[in-house]
Amino acid sequence: MFSVKTRHQNCYVYTKASTSTRSCRTRDIGVQTETSKLCSVGTQLSMRTLQTHHRSVCVQTETTLSSFDVSTKLVSHTAVASSTPLKTSSKRPCLDLEEDEDILQECSSILTSQETDVTFNPAEADTSITEPKDLSAQESSPIQNICKYIVYKTCIMELFDVCPVCHRSCHIRSQRIGTFLRVEQLCHHCQFSRKWNSQPILGSTPAGNLHLSAAVYLSGASFFTIEKIFAAMKLHLFKYDTFRRHARMCIEPAIVYKWRNWQDEMLQLLAQREKVIVGGDMRADSPGHSAKYGSYTMMDLETNTVVDVQLVQSNEVGGSYHMEKEGLKRGLDFLDAHGVTLDCIVTDRHPQIQKFLRERNVNQFYDVWHIEKGISKQLEKVCKLKGCEKIRKWLHSIKNHIYWTDASSSSGPERVAKWMSMLNHMQNKHTHEDSNFPACLHGTRRSRDTKKWLAAGTLPYLKLEKVLSNKRIVKDVAKLSPHYQTSSIEVFHSVILRFTPKNVVFLFLGMLCRLYLAALHYNENAGRPQATTAAGRPVFKVTFPKAKKGEYRVREVKTQATFKYVDDLLDLIFDKVFVDPAPYVDDVLRIPIPPALCAEYDRPEKEEAISSRVSRFNQ
Repeated sequence: MFSVKTRHQNCYVYTKASTSTRSCRTRDIGVQTETSKLCSVGTQLSMRTLQTHHRSVCVQTETTLSSFDVSTKLVSHTAVASSTPLKTSSKRPCLDLEEDEDILQECSSILTSQETDVTFNPAEADTSITEPKDLSAQESSPIQNICKYIVYKTCIMELFDVCPVCHRSCHIRSQRIGTFLRVEQLCHHCQFSRKWNSQPILGSTPAGNLHLSAAVYLSGASFFTIEKIFAAMKLHLFKYDTFRRHARMCIEPAIVYKWRNWQDEMLQLLAQREKVIVGGDMRADSPGHSAKYGSYTMMDLETNTVVDVQLVQSNEVGGSYHMEKEGLKRGLDFLDAHGVTLDCIVTDRHPQIQKFLRERNVNQFYDVWHIEKGISKQLEKVCKLKGCEKIRKWLHSIKNHIYWTDASSSSGPERVAKWMSMLNHMQNKHTHEDSNFPACLHGTRRSRDTKKWLAAGTLPYLKLEKVLSNKRIVKDVAKLSPHYQTSSIEVFHSVILRFTPKNVVFLFLGMLCRLYLAALHYNENAGRPQATTAAGRPVFKVTFPKAKKGEYRVREVKTQATFKYVDDLLDLIFDKVFVDPAPYVDDVLRIPIPPALCAEYDRPEKEEAISSRVSRFNQ
């Protein structure tokens, strides 16, 4: 008879070996001893290896010349290990997102020389440098803030090759779900087993899978681009259906909630101001007159902040030509519903917009860049005519003149007078008949190039006069914006390209959420200061824009962009939306989504369409 002392969670229990024949597994042991001689056997275990699972066995025998057999029942020790703490799922109406699971893969480890060495001490083995303070800090931090690393499969499997109890080879089985890996270790010798997870499990969803989907979506990246990168690096990734499921149930509801909360706060501040000057412009998702989506942006020009973004689908208004008017109408109705009082709105010169705002009694001004762009295109065509090459010398001056006219004038008639003075100036006449601007402000000067002056009645002058004194041009110059311009909206449109490239097709809700992300990014980074050197000097860069045809531009270099809105959205997804998605999903379901463009057509049967398919080359 012998006793076994076991240790489990700091509790010592002494049990007698069982001789019951009910054990499903037996082992015959024969012990032979000598007179007056004691034999003690001890097993040294590593506290770091086993952690809370330790076992010490001691056998003491008395003097005897007989041999006996002992049948004992083996107890299986099971442990679960994880690289990060598991988050227990609380009672909640949460949707456990199903993940695509790979087939279990089995592999056996090879024997090591250490398993036959009874003096081997795992605690004395060489280990990598660890930082317990940093690791303990990460364990207490939220899941989305814990650092991640790329680990090779062979490096992981090396950790489970040897049993930490008896130091013999183990049977290893792995299971993969997207980026998640589970390793099951079983020792057939001592029945030690444990499971290790590479990621925390939220319900039935690996946290890393959800985090990767959110990171791809919130950064404006494409899943298919990430898929190609992962394939090149041999990194495992989940399917596109899983990404869409994460977006539909967690990511998009969080974006809508975040944008609407921020928008409500901004509208409350605007409602407290007496007069608000906004700028508006539409961006189509593709060039030409066949655009599917049109997003109309309303921006507070005083604070350079995007206030509202309206998304219009072409089949809602009968064609892409009418999307800008509908987007503006929805934006104005939205501001009126929240008590925002407009002083004026700065837009481009779209005739449909002009008529709509005139009928609605909204004071409208025009952006100077849009007018300058239209005039420059007409003058470029005139310069290509035979006998009109001399006009090209005046193109740069005409562009500068319209900007100066807008910046230095306080009324519409004054702007018109200054604009029309350009025709006299090009004839070397610097006094004018209009009392609003009787003479040029520059001093008397003698030009070195006397051939640049135009004579009245000549072909170059008549062509130039026709463009500059056009009735619509003169009318629009009188309504140039004296306050702000819409150049900031054009900058915002370039930010949208980062989140919604024009060569990628998005669903209506996906396009809307990406527009909200672009607005959140722009509002956070629009007021960045200029970068400075270590000596405190401002940083500039010289560029050569293609449209300027060799002319350089000096631009300020801003400080690095921040992405606090991404961190806020990740916290919202993991701490609130995933825990209780119902209220957030309900808000998304209330968004009116128009039918697809192909919904008005009859869809044929697929087999019928395939059978009737004929190539134009073999008709």
